Amino acid sequence: MQIAPDYLRLVSLFQDLDEAALATLGAMLVRKKASAGAVIFRESDDSDALYLVEAGEVVISKHVQGPVDVVLITFRAGDFFGEMGLFDAGPRSATAHAKIDSLLWRLDRKAFMYILSDHPEIAATVCYRLVSVFIERLRSTNEQAREAIRWGLEATGYSLTANRTSFDRKST
Repeated sequence: MQIAPDYLRLVSLFQDLDEAALATLGAMLVRKKASAGAVIFRESDDSDALYLVEAGEVVISKHVQGPVDVVLITFRAGDFFGEMGLFDAGPRSATAHAKIDSLLWRLDRKAFMYILSDHPEIAATVCYRLVSVFIERLRSTNEQAREAIRWGLEATGYSLTANRTSFDRKST
């Protein structure tokens, strides 16, 4: 089954592409159904693809310890996830599972590498959007890390106001 170009236009990653570019990309996407609760990939799995959510919801979680996982984000129709898999063969950094029955489209790294080599104009547009998303998600992660550190300090009884000089920035 071929993906609908109307859907691809809704995905922010592809919003700047013309009809021909959308058709080229659409031909490379592979449909994947995920039932509620199904794991799409696990933390530490090989990383090799990006996924688009056409319908449903996908939860991304990070294992903390023992039976504890923390939900990082939920993706819905029009969102995409797993983008690191297009560039890096390292292990997945989190687990993705379908919260409800979901319809996904998979773009494999091999197909993306073909786009990079044979369709540089499409690649440049998509990569620009990906960099924007990387920046946005990194900022969010930095804020989450800051909050986690603050909560940890407060939980141990550390007072930021009493020990202010320990964390003051110093210039050289």
